[in-house]
This record gives sequence, structure tokens and C-alpha cells, in this order.
Amino acid sequence: MSNDYNSSSFKKLLDKLQQESWQLELLISGFAIFGLFQVMNPLKEELTKAIGNDDFIYGFFIQTIYPALSILLVVLLIHVILRGVWIGALGLRYVSNEIDYDELQYSKKFTEHLTKKVGSFDRYISRLENICSTLFAIAFLMVFYFMAYMLVIGFYTLIINLMEITGLLSREQQVMFNVYWALFYFSFALLIFIDFIGMGILKKGSLRPKIYYPVYRFFSIVTLSFLYRPLVYNFLDQKRTKWLATFILPTYLLISFLLSSFSKQHSNYLTPNTDSSSIYANTSNYEDVINKSEDLIDFATIPSKVITTSYLPLKIPFTTFKENAVFNQDSTLKPTKDERGYGFNGKSMSIPGLTFSLSNNKNLDEQKKYLNVVNAMYDIIIDSTAIEKEFIYTTNSSGRLQFETFLDISRINKGKHLLHIIGPQGDNELFKKKIKIDTLVTIPFWHFKD
Repeated sequence: MSNDYNSSSFKKLLDKLQQESWQLELLISGFAIFGLFQVMNPLKEELTKAIGNDDFIYGFFIQTIYPALSILLVVLLIHVILRGVWIGALGLRYVSNEIDYDELQYSKKFTEHLTKKVGSFDRYISRLENICSTLFAIAFLMVFYFMAYMLVIGFYTLIINLMEITGLLSREQQVMFNVYWALFYFSFALLIFIDFIGMGILKKGSLRPKIYYPVYRFFSIVTLSFLYRPLVYNFLDQKRTKWLATFILPTYLLISFLLSSFSKQHSNYLTPNTDSSSIYANTSNYEDVINKSEDLIDFATIPSKVITTSYLPLKIPFTTFKENAVFNQDSTLKPTKDERGYGFNGKSMSIPGLTFSLSNNKNLDEQKKYLNVVNAMYDIIIDSTAIEKEFIYTTNSSGRLQFETFLDISRINKGKHLLHIIGPQGDNELFKKKIKIDTLVTIPFWHFKD
């Protein structure tokens, strides 16, 4: 078989496949819908882990891919339903052929109206066919749109991370580079967006295309547009579908934004999803009720609202800010080169069948000094009584670093109590604010000895 797209045999093959494409559409849609239903919950869990571990790059990737797959799932479901209607219409046509408006014996006015608006049954089947084929194509085009968005942001982040890894710039120079790079990069990205919304407005005329062409070429490489560019322009050269291809993504974002603020208010005074306090217990502070696939852990957690032992386990998840606060308390612990974030680790490398690893343990004395600062930073108070504590560090079931201690509560009375954690608040590195000491979290619990 010749693959020359200009040959008559290849065109005949395409015409034949086009007529039978509905079978492939249903087959692909069925497998895709099944797979998407299987992957959505694991993606939610991965997003929760990424946010909890301060893994912003991985979290951004999941946050971008999740709505793209959600759109794909919804559009494919609609496609399957409409294809079902189309197949049903074909079966009905075999039985009853065309619509006989004279047989209905309606008045002349309604007969003329229905003949004009409804038309022939074959026209209805043809319109269904066009809608189904368009929906199937637009579903995957939307995925490519989100992929392009992710790649644009990803390239911006990649350059910043590469500059940080190389260590060519000081802390102050790196901040200035990030600002100027963002202004430069996203100014050109805005031109791409304007051209997208304007359906190629910057490609028209005589002067604008000459200026815009280098920007277009650069972002074509960044977004891998060669994979889906023919789909886009095939939509844009048709009057009806060009509006769908252009505004379906902005419409989705607008609807998502509006729906995110729409919710049912149960009470005029009682509001859920607030921080724990003396009158409200947020589930994110209690390990036995945290939904690990959806809930984010708050500043600190205890095992349960009801404690029946003479001790109270307390865990504080590690965050970048907490380490910055340690550096603010003891500047001697701040390294000359910040090793946090993504980078190449020469102490642990492997290829299939061979692993090369060197000891990556930090100096034990430095770790003890680090933990001493952490212990000095936080005060633990139950009701109005200061409680002795000694934090060590460990990891949870998701591999996230956390500080852990066990509090002696053998002398407190039965009933309700309030656990207060007092420590530094604010981020001196990022916002140039003074770090102040404040109550970071208040967790209510009930103590009943066995």
C-alpha cells in the first residue's frame, strides 16, 4: 500500500476509514473512559502527597494533568452517549425510514414549522455524525492544549532551576534573575495567548508577522505544537468549529472559576474548613480521621480527638519554611550552597544491573544541633501549662519528613483540653517580613484514662 498522501489509493483508504471511523471512536472511547476512571483517584493521592511534601514541580504537573484528563473523560462520555443516539437513529431509520409529516396530520402552521426546523431524518443523522466526530477530535485537542500550558510553565521553571543548580549567581542575583526572566518570558507568552484568542491575529498583516514570527517559532518548539498543529488549523479554517477550538478552553476555565465559588452554606454562624480552635476541630489535625487521598495535614497532628493513654504523640510535618526559620535562629547552620530542590546527586547513581552509592549521611553533630534549634523554636502548652518535649525526626508512610515527640499527659485531668504550639510565624526569606512568635495551631482533644 502506498503511503503517498497525494495518491488516489491513499485517498480512497482515508475515505473508507472515515466512513468506518465510528467503530474506532467507540472502541478508543471505551478503553479511555475505563482507564481514566481508574487513574483519577490515584492522581488525587499523588497531588496530596506532592503538596504535603512541598514538591511544587510535581504538584504543578499533577494539577495540570488532572483537569486535562477530567475534560477528556467528560467529553468522551458525551461522545459515547451521542454515538449511542446516532446508532439508535440509524436503527430507527432502517425500520421507519424518513419522517412523514403528512401522517402526523398537524395544522399547516406546525407542519411548515417542523418541516423547516426539524427537516429530514437523514439530516438529523448527518448532524449527529458531524457532532460526534468533532467532539472526539476536540477531546484530544484539549489535552494537547493543557500539555502546551504545562510545557510553557515547565520551561520557565526549568531555566530557574538550572540557574540555581549551577550556583553561578548569589542569592540576591538569583532573585533578580527570576524577576527579569519572568517579565521577559511571560511577555512573549502573552503574545502567544493573544494570537490564540484572536485566531491568528498576529499572523495577519505585513509588519506584525515579521515581529511575531521568532516568538511563534520559539514557543512552537517549547509546546511541541507539531504534534497537534494540523488539528488546530483544520478547526480554524471552518466557520463553525473555529469558535469551538478557540474558546472551549477559556470557557472551561471561566466555568471552573465560577463553580469553585459556588457552594451550599449550611449555617449563618458555623463554618467548616477553618483552622482548629477552642470551638472547632479540623480533621486535618487528627491522624485517625485524615483521608490520606484528599486531606492535607495541618501544621501538626495528634492520633485522635480522644486520648486514652498517659502520653500524647505529636507530629509536625517538615516544610521549607521551618528550615528557613531554623537558619534564622542559628545562621551557622545555613549552608553556603542550598542543596534543597531538584538536582543531580553524584552519591547515588544506578544503571540496570549496577548501583553506585556512597554514604549520604550528614554529620551527626550538625543534625543534633539542628534538632536543638527546632526544640528551642517551639513551645508546647496544654491549656496554660508548658509541657516538656524533645523532637526527633522521622518519616511518615508517604516518605515525608516530620518532627515527632511524645508528651507526658499523665497528670492532666479528664475531659477537654487545648494543645497550643507556639513558634515563629512569617517568612523572612521570601517576603522580607520579620519573623514573629505566635500561636501556630490550637488542637482540642479529650483525655480519658483507661
